[in-house]
Amino acid sequence: MVRTYVITGDSIYKQHYQEILDIRNGKLPRPTSYNNIYWDLVLADNIRPRAYGENKPLLQRMKEAGFTNIEFAELSKAKSNSDLLTNREFAAMKLIEPTNATTALVRNKASLMLHDMAYHQAKAAIMQPISNFNQMMEIRTLANIHYAETTALVLRILVIFFGVMFSFALWRHYKLLNAILGASADEVHRHLVRIGSGELLSKIPVGKGMENSVMGWLSQTQIKLAQINNEHQAAELRSHRQTQLYAALSQCNQAIVRSKNERELFPKICQDAVLFGGMKMAWIGIFDEKSQLLIPVASYGTGTEYLDFLKISVDAKVNTGRGPSGTAFREDKPFWCLDFRHDPSTGFWHELGSKFEWGASAALPLHRNGKVVGIFNIYANDQNVFDKQGQNLLIEMTSDIDFALDNFDIENEREQFKGKLLESEEVSRLVLENSLDAIINMDSQGLVIEWSGAAYKMFGYQREDAMGQKLSDLIIPERDREAHLKGMKRVIATNQSNMTGRRVEVSALRLDGTEMPAEMSIAKIETGNLVFFSAFIRDITNRKEYEKQIQQLAHFDALTNLPNRILLQDHFKYALSLVKRNNGKLAIIFLDLDHFKDINDTLGHSIGDLLLKEVASRLQLTLREEDTLSRLGGDEFILILPGTDSLGAANVSQKLLNIMAMPYHIDSFELTVTGSLGVALYPDDGNDFEILSQKADTAMYRAKQEGRNNYRFFTAEMQAKSSRNLQLVNALRYALERNQLHLHYQPQISLNKNCIIGTEALLRWYHPDLGTISPAEFIPIAEDSGLIISIGEWVLRQAVKQAKLWMDEGNDPLIMAVNISAIQFRHPDLPKLVTQILEEIGLAPEYLELELTEGVAMYDPLGAIEMMNNLHELGIRLSIDDFGTGYSSLSYLKRFKVYKLKIDQSFVRDINTDPEDKAIVSAVISMSKSLGLQTIAEGVETIEQLTYLRAQGCDEVQGFYYSRAMPIEQLDKYFREFKSLKH
Repeated sequence: MVRTYVITGDSIYKQHYQEILDIRNGKLPRPTSYNNIYWDLVLADNIRPRAYGENKPLLQRMKEAGFTNIEFAELSKAKSNSDLLTNREFAAMKLIEPTNATTALVRNKASLMLHDMAYHQAKAAIMQPISNFNQMMEIRTLANIHYAETTALVLRILVIFFGVMFSFALWRHYKLLNAILGASADEVHRHLVRIGSGELLSKIPVGKGMENSVMGWLSQTQIKLAQINNEHQAAELRSHRQTQLYAALSQCNQAIVRSKNERELFPKICQDAVLFGGMKMAWIGIFDEKSQLLIPVASYGTGTEYLDFLKISVDAKVNTGRGPSGTAFREDKPFWCLDFRHDPSTGFWHELGSKFEWGASAALPLHRNGKVVGIFNIYANDQNVFDKQGQNLLIEMTSDIDFALDNFDIENEREQFKGKLLESEEVSRLVLENSLDAIINMDSQGLVIEWSGAAYKMFGYQREDAMGQKLSDLIIPERDREAHLKGMKRVIATNQSNMTGRRVEVSALRLDGTEMPAEMSIAKIETGNLVFFSAFIRDITNRKEYEKQIQQLAHFDALTNLPNRILLQDHFKYALSLVKRNNGKLAIIFLDLDHFKDINDTLGHSIGDLLLKEVASRLQLTLREEDTLSRLGGDEFILILPGTDSLGAANVSQKLLNIMAMPYHIDSFELTVTGSLGVALYPDDGNDFEILSQKADTAMYRAKQEGRNNYRFFTAEMQAKSSRNLQLVNALRYALERNQLHLHYQPQISLNKNCIIGTEALLRWYHPDLGTISPAEFIPIAEDSGLIISIGEWVLRQAVKQAKLWMDEGNDPLIMAVNISAIQFRHPDLPKLVTQILEEIGLAPEYLELELTEGVAMYDPLGAIEMMNNLHELGIRLSIDDFGTGYSSLSYLKRFKVYKLKIDQSFVRDINTDPEDKAIVSAVISMSKSLGLQTIAEGVETIEQLTYLRAQGCDEVQGFYYSRAMPIEQLDKYFREFKSLKH
């Protein structure tokens, strides 16, 4: 600036120069970014930037920067030398002032002062200390760097030392952990997962000396859990059987009451034993003295046709007489055959037992007047069904039948003795004293004229105390005496009673004041001019108790005490009648708990039962008095809401979901459970219980499919899909035997060798009525119905046969790829099945490739690893299908025994237009190479897709670009054409 000022004489340069000195010396504030851009910001009109810092000399700033004293001394020296140069520059500027008198000679002189040797020496004097300063800074920086490197070396040595010590400590802890666990952590975890999933049958191996380890504890726990599970299942089965037998006993009692003779009674008894008692077949044989055989007189159930030619003897010397029926008749006691098909006593009938699937049988004697007159024979499906409680109930049933037979005789005797009753007092007395029922004779005034011994036992009055008394004062409760008196007046006036000729249940009063339920019938007897009445009274206290228990078991759920399906249907009929009368609405809600099986499997059925009771209690809190809640079994509930439309059903459903989702405190556990609800409405969705409940069930399954913990109303679309699924399931059951299933094959091409290296076997189904059905539709149905096991075995066998046939015809060996479903892959016998098929057909394992989807592999990674290891040891290749869609964990992927990843066609389809698909495909190929795996892309349809895959290093492809899946006839032709094009 000084030189410019000397040459031009423009004072603005002098002014700027002075500002620089003032800023350096701290006389003016230092602008921000001064060292870079300050003077570039001075505008043509000499306006300065407005952002300023503090007033501080440059030397002061340097001192505060933290330099050493020697370094700062050099900077101070440079500052002093700079001041000397400044004085020379001011002297040069002074020569040309004032400007009006300045000549060119003077201006030249001033310019020389700024260019001569002295000026340059002054500048050099400034730069020399600065150069010294820079050298000092460099030396100090290098020293600091050396110190830092030395420190880092020491720290690295320490880190290595502590790393070695830490590794040693880890090794010791690992050995200690193995001793505590009794096996590797992975193995302990695998067995924990097995126990948690409910797999309790396979025994956990425990090493010698490891009985007190975690593995030993797990083994004992598994044994106890298996025992508890078996006991629980057995208890449930016993309870169900007992309930059925109670129901049969109830129906038997009703049949006894309604039947007039054994011809009416016996067929009903056999039918009730099968329909209500859960038996397979029942028949009653009556002893024929002439032939010494048990003659079938009534039967019901499966296998009754064999009775047409049956000859059961009661003679122990005859083969048929040594069986259950003959033995029970001779010994007059029940004969329990708990294993019908293997018991020596039933050897004569083992073939029939296998044919009709009889697992156990019972033969119970029937008596008339204390004498064996026949046998009640019962056959059950399963073995060991007749436990102690069941035996007692069946014995009680036969006792009731015996009582009925005796009663039939008594009724016959009554008819016979009716005309002779007054003619022979001795005969009458014998009848009275030996009758099991209380028999009381009254005159037309209601006074007791005869009092039997059974009446004394039943009511407590001695005969002499009862004679001549009013019957109403003795046995009629006070609340019923007025009605009794009115009846007696009617009898006196008309000689008729409304109890004449039929049985009526009444309450009777004993001497001690207690009441009992009784069954009474009255017979009018006339002899000459004398008219009197005989009352026949039976104590039915025990029967009432049994009926009460039976009604409870037959109509209410034993766990939650909610109505069961039978009582629910009665409630529905009543609610429906009210709704129809008012032209109203009715809603049925089907509710199923989500993942309830996990709670049973993890915490046990006892916790699950307590949770079900708590859920039932909560659900009832949300309902009105007229609503009905029922447990159908397991974790399924159904609700009937009369007078409820769609809006009301939605509100109730949401309330049910909310109250269910609140935490449950069961024992020491805090549990959370949700539910899925399906709703059907009357009359929109149906007009009877079966249709509405079925449609509500369908809607509930839709709620589960759409994420659970919600509700769905039934729609016609659900019905159509449900009907379609049912139609396909039924058709699929016969698809194999009717040759409707066949395989197509799609070639797989090697990009490196440009040749066919294998084919994928793809299942196809053509139905004569339904047409071609997509695998995407029928494969899930086959998996849900369990048919996938037999179909999958057929596919595997056919594909292996075809691969072997190609090789036998002289073709180059090819890899046959076969898809494996989730159910097949999780079946423990899969390795055995694959090996058996390969050995039968004679194909080497290396020519078979099993494809499983990524989702199947990741469902149970540890179980998948075990299955893959088993198959890998057999030499069978495995590949992951649909890779990229199943959220694989790389930590598991590297442990999977697979050799190939198949890139899903959803990523290949838009590979030329979608950058994300490109990135995914490139990443999968790169990752596969790093893991030593091959890649194959499916769904390749264009040359652009093929070009990109080849550029990324993909090993193999398949898709429409080369060929669609085709039947075997077309595939042979395609192979020949491909070879000819290649050459």
